[in-house]
Amino acid sequence: MSENNREILEGLDPLFKKAEKERLWFYSTYQHLWFSPQELKNEHLNGRFIWDAVNWTLRSPHEKLKQLEDQAVELSKEIEGFKIRMRNC
Repeated sequence: MSENNREILEGLDPLFKKAEKERLWFYSTYQHLWFSPQELKNEHLNGRFIWDAVNWTLRSPHEKLKQLEDQAVELSKEIEGFKIRMRNC
């Protein structure tokens, strides 16, 4: 591992401690990525997503779950609407 990567990971240590203590996940606005602390540690072991702390915020995974549930409801409505359109043709 390069010295730069080692420094980045050391800089992330306080975020990992807070995330694990408060059950938060790492979120990056770049491609809207969500990782649990363990998932991000595993990615780091594979040399991936080793980004400075400024690229991460800690957020509740319940935010993402709510977003996915809302998307599922909207998709169900769209599917039902499309089925109605198909029957009317």
